[in-house]
Amino acid sequence: MWVQSGTAYAQQLLPPLKDSVPSITTTGIASTEVIPDIATISIGVDTERPHAADAARENARATQAVVGEIKAQGIEAKDIRTLSITLSPVYDETSDANGHIKRTLRGYDARNLLSIRIKDITKAGALASQLMDKGANNFDGIEFDYSQKDAKYEALRGDAVRDALRKANSYVGALGIKLGRILEIATQPPPEPVAAAMSPRMLGAARAPAPAIPVEPGVQTLRTEVQVTWELAQ
Repeated sequence: MWVQSGTAYAQQLLPPLKDSVPSITTTGIASTEVIPDIATISIGVDTERPHAADAARENARATQAVVGEIKAQGIEAKDIRTLSITLSPVYDETSDANGHIKRTLRGYDARNLLSIRIKDITKAGALASQLMDKGANNFDGIEFDYSQKDAKYEALRGDAVRDALRKANSYVGALGIKLGRILEIATQPPPEPVAAAMSPRMLGAARAPAPAIPVEPGVQTLRTEVQVTWELAQ
């Protein structure tokens, strides 16, 4: 039988220190604008054939050609990731005069979706176009990110703490009291990279070489919040 020590049990019963002594909590906010320098595009190959084996085989061949082109453009293997591989039946639907729907098997659809991380964002549009020329016919969107993210957020957290301290001092200064020891610091996790608003779309297989797709990353606002609780000292 496990017996909890009296000290540990008492500590669990005690309220948090910030709830048992006079304290003040302020929220510090810091933000800055950054220009994204990394792009991640999701692009794939969609192949429909009457037989499942033919669809899978042709899709694998076309996808390999796309992957070969990605590597030929200097993208490292670690920046290429398979998001999904699917093979599913495709049906045609018809309805008779009574509204009864009949489904007829038309063939099989094989899909392979890839994610490519591009560290030189200026090449993202041209690469997407080159991959379409190599057989990619499914463009599923683009996400923007930025390098040295951890360092940027570290600097912002320091600014946010200083903002919380400034606010706390402005409240207590007029009351003739001082800030004591820090009782708690709570931070918010940084947000995920922003994805461009783009729906999946199919691209025609027979066409002239595609021009480079315009890619404009704009700017992103990095923002962080921190809550700091101080004990109040007379």
